[in-house]
Amino acid sequence: MLHYLWLLLPVAALSGWLAARARYRGRRATERKEPRSPFLSSRYIRGLNYLLNEQQDKAIEVFIEMVEVDSETVETHIVLGNLFRRRGEVDRAIRIHQNLIARPNLSLDQRRQALLELGKDYMRAGLLDRAESVFHELVEDGIRQEEPYRLLREIYEQEKEWQRAIEVCRQQQKIGDRDLSLLMAHYHCELGEQELAQGALASAMEHARTARGLCAACVRGLLLLAEVVRARGDSGRSMKLLRTAAVEHPDMLPVLLPPIIEGFQRENDPAALEDWLRSLLEARPRPSVMLALINLLEQQGRRQEARALVEEGLEQGRMSAEVMRRYAGLLAEEYSRDDTSPIPVLSTALARLEETRPAVQCRQCGFQATKLSWQCPGCHGWDTMRPLDEWQNLKESESHEP
Repeated sequence: MLHYLWLLLPVAALSGWLAARARYRGRRATERKEPRSPFLSSRYIRGLNYLLNEQQDKAIEVFIEMVEVDSETVETHIVLGNLFRRRGEVDRAIRIHQNLIARPNLSLDQRRQALLELGKDYMRAGLLDRAESVFHELVEDGIRQEEPYRLLREIYEQEKEWQRAIEVCRQQQKIGDRDLSLLMAHYHCELGEQELAQGALASAMEHARTARGLCAACVRGLLLLAEVVRARGDSGRSMKLLRTAAVEHPDMLPVLLPPIIEGFQRENDPAALEDWLRSLLEARPRPSVMLALINLLEQQGRRQEARALVEEGLEQGRMSAEVMRRYAGLLAEEYSRDDTSPIPVLSTALARLEETRPAVQCRQCGFQATKLSWQCPGCHGWDTMRPLDEWQNLKESESHEP
């Protein structure tokens, strides 16, 4: 019988250990304080009441106290600060986010998010130097989000620090999949135009070539290269570049035509200009091309030919406010002795319509303006503005031109 007792001793020991472990776990579960939801917190409810009663200062104080007690409410405070910033109460947003950053119990991700929002607060307040410092800290900390890089670029764009903007682009491309070649090409064009204005042709040429290398489809880089080449005395090559751009970028003809026409005029070859414009009009029947040809014919006193050109276009269903105004001007000479002719009134009305009509539009946000800019004033997108150079009544067969 005794030997059976010896066999039961290990079983009893194991049972006691399991029971003790169960009691220990139960006591720890009871003593452990589970994270409380902010929606069940009395402080949280009191803070909401202050907000509802427009006592925002008191609400902020309550929420800051909550951070000191429970780090689970960090996200709530970040959202609250963002709401204040969107309402224009930037000082309150800054205060909230600064207090969050000062807390030692924040995780790395929470601190980075609070820093990012604080930088946005500074930007909204116009404190660009402070915002730049915050975003730099995030970038140097190795954050893998693209937003700090984008915001840092926006600051450098406002300050026209194009070289630093290029450096940020290079850093951003290392952490993301977005191709920023077009953006960097425009930054190099900005630098090249500055150098060209100061007569530093070698440096301007370097920036133009770099822009072309980064993005061959960037018409601005081609324009800058043509300007630098002409400034260096090679007008022939400059004209070749511009005429190539007119073929490759027909949507930019209103921008490209003036320097091309100026180049023909420097060469004093109006016949060559007329031949080129007629061939271009046949290949790319755009209002800007027709207007350029009308101008040339009028300068040479060939008003009847100019009128016939417009009438041929009208028969083909092509019309625009600018072309119609020029047509009214051509008709006015024929009816100049008729005091009852409505042509002068029509010409004046069309001229006013032309003045109010936008010349360019952003392909990204739809912003319209009377003058081309390489960065949209509305959405701040680069290379999104395009001339509105279209016929108002284009035939179906021509609406799908390549």
